[in-house]
Amino acid sequence: MSNNQIYYLFCNHWTQGGIGYAFPEGRYNGKKYEQTFSSAYTIHKMLDAADEYPGLKVSMELDSFCYEEVLKEDPECIERLKAYLKAGKAGVDGGTYGQPFGQDYGWESNIRHLTYGRRTVKEVLDYDVKAFLVEEQWFHPQLPQILLKSGYRYASLQNQNSGQVKPMNEAMIHWVGIDGSKLPAIPANDLMVSCVRQYTDYEVYEERLKTYERPLLFQWVEIWPPGMDWGASGKPFEKAILQVLRDWKGKAVTLAEYFELEAKGRQLKDVYISMDESNYVNNWYQDGGWGYDGDRIIIADKKAEQALLACETWAALASLKKNAAYPSSALEQTWKKFMTLQNHDYSVARGYRAYTPEGIKTNAGSLAVAEYNRILNDCHHYIEQVLQPLCLPGNAVTFFNPAGVPHRRTVEIELPSANGQICLKQGGRVLPFQLLSRESGKVKGLTTLDLPALGTAIVTYENADAAPGVEDRQINAGETMIEDRNIRVEWVPGTWSSKITDKKTGKQVTFTAFTGPIAKVNEHDGMFYPALSPAHEVFSFAFDGRTHSPDQVTQVKARVEQSGPVRSTLKLYGNVLTLHTTPTPVAFAEATVSIDHATGRVECQSHFYTGVMLSLKCWAEFSHNLPNAAYYRDFPFGEEKTEISLIYPNTYIRTVSDDQGFTLVHPGVQRAEICREENGGTIRHLIARDSVMGDYTWTFSLFFGKQDAWDSAALVQSEKADVTQAQGFGTVETFVRWSNPRIVLSSLYREKDATIVRWVNYSPEPVSDVRIEWDYPFSGAEITDFTGNVTEPCPVRTDGRRSVANLSFRPWEIVTLSLKV
Repeated sequence: MSNNQIYYLFCNHWTQGGIGYAFPEGRYNGKKYEQTFSSAYTIHKMLDAADEYPGLKVSMELDSFCYEEVLKEDPECIERLKAYLKAGKAGVDGGTYGQPFGQDYGWESNIRHLTYGRRTVKEVLDYDVKAFLVEEQWFHPQLPQILLKSGYRYASLQNQNSGQVKPMNEAMIHWVGIDGSKLPAIPANDLMVSCVRQYTDYEVYEERLKTYERPLLFQWVEIWPPGMDWGASGKPFEKAILQVLRDWKGKAVTLAEYFELEAKGRQLKDVYISMDESNYVNNWYQDGGWGYDGDRIIIADKKAEQALLACETWAALASLKKNAAYPSSALEQTWKKFMTLQNHDYSVARGYRAYTPEGIKTNAGSLAVAEYNRILNDCHHYIEQVLQPLCLPGNAVTFFNPAGVPHRRTVEIELPSANGQICLKQGGRVLPFQLLSRESGKVKGLTTLDLPALGTAIVTYENADAAPGVEDRQINAGETMIEDRNIRVEWVPGTWSSKITDKKTGKQVTFTAFTGPIAKVNEHDGMFYPALSPAHEVFSFAFDGRTHSPDQVTQVKARVEQSGPVRSTLKLYGNVLTLHTTPTPVAFAEATVSIDHATGRVECQSHFYTGVMLSLKCWAEFSHNLPNAAYYRDFPFGEEKTEISLIYPNTYIRTVSDDQGFTLVHPGVQRAEICREENGGTIRHLIARDSVMGDYTWTFSLFFGKQDAWDSAALVQSEKADVTQAQGFGTVETFVRWSNPRIVLSSLYREKDATIVRWVNYSPEPVSDVRIEWDYPFSGAEITDFTGNVTEPCPVRTDGRRSVANLSFRPWEIVTLSLKV
């Protein structure tokens, strides 16, 4: 080699929160492990490699949860690692709490994985993580800003799996975020070596290295337990290690050390990387990825995160308004549990075995869904306990809105049983009411009310001799059609499609609830085949199409399920698999399209049930007639226009054509395909792939109109908000108001003695002098980064009851405010 200095990163990827659950038990060095065998083993073997090969420095890219768990079961392992860190023989890079595919998950969890992760490494190992690194892709254009505000100084985009982000053969760049933030980063260059390259040297890299100035040669390692993949020590890489350190005089470094040695002396190119250039793939191994098991995991994750955010919000307001104790420790532990479920292995490796805390063997996917539901239920139980004391007795129901956007919402309301008609009012305004049921001394129905941001809506009720008068919305229904004065929905006979028309503009979206093939497990070998049995009366090989005989394609019927002053619903239904011996279907499909008359929201729902294992490759389609439409898809804290076909929106797709458009909010089915046509187009969401069994519901929300980015973000927040109702008159007013709709609230919680509020300017333009008013007399405020470090003061004015501050935002800037009581 020439005199060009070569640096060498030897980095091990493992995770206790994911694949580590598959190997809890084992023995090493005479010690028996019950929970963390694979994690302790991988740490010890990396440290052994540092001893065995003089000059080698080993780096760990483990989930921070791993260090916490190993500390409980093998504190000697952690003490050994700390000693190697202090001696400069090892390093920790990455440091995320749960190693998520961050682009798939929520705004706040993107921040908590980084802040909790770095803090955990500091607490357990007394080590400061400076460089961001993940083995499975975590990328989106807001990440540079989030990393810097979470305490990171450098980043690497060298993901071994799940897609190479904009490959470019540069040793180092300035990675620029959508807000203008930038940090030194190593792009996905061709000097990354995968862990499967073993028992050989780096001869094929020799000429390549000469084309770089002082490059970093990066070797990914995965040390699995004995008998599994990739060897069980550093031994498979011996030839390569000795060549680079002994023959080429390379210098072993951690990722952070490479940046500290080389970043200052370079003229780095500014590079912005769009979502279209991510090449992200989440569908490639171990029974997981987009569409697998109907995307139960992501759907459950979205619900659980909203409940957890609501939990934090109401706990913070109760502590301010009622001096209630804020459950800091319980909330932190819940966040940590939640983040372990976002580990990438739960997403792409749902078929991996896993063990419950009780030692019951299951698979990662089933364990994750069960744990998400446990978090959801625990949060709802806590919220009920917190909110009920905030209500005074009386003939009222109070709805608590934890979202930072005011919105009109259709809700289900439960009331004491009443004779005759029921009259509902909000602030003197009569609300529409649609009866659903009368049973067990309770009346259930639908109404539509106005919810303030971070506040309450009080609905009073009384008996009435006749139905109270409400606004005439020209609601009408036929045999297979529903409409009001704004929207018309009609079935396309013989199909799973419903035409949804905006009557004011003539624009139309056709919702096809199911499309694609169906297969059944062969009874003999467990493989999927489109095979019939004589016992089947009906077996459908497809939801639609002309590939199969007409009697092997689902037969669809339609009827109006409900029509009333609040909501009207058209239902499509058909059997997929039936038997001669019983009228009860083995598998069936249903689709509903509902109009919420007061809000304009159109709910499009696909529902599938099967009592046997079936295989689907099923899409829900939304075809439209907007000419030359542009499409925007979101990611955590932002959105971008997309020019490609196969995408993965975090929560929505915004479609725009001249002065018309619509926003489509999905439930967590993130694989989407855009089919462009001159006079329209189609958005296809993959809702189920491969094996399915049980009950599945996928709910989309369609909003007509030309929305801006912040409008779509507000629609998502209102859709996902975990609204809770309690009996009585609520005593909490709207907690915070602000003057510009481009500013979207992300979270509100307590930390030590401060109240933390976080916003994002969800727009490509700067926003100045936003007036923010709180229903609480805060004594002061400071703008901080995500770790609590103060970046600048923020003057607060108070009158003893309320407080006011003014903030300015860069485009797409995330601002955190720490408010003092």
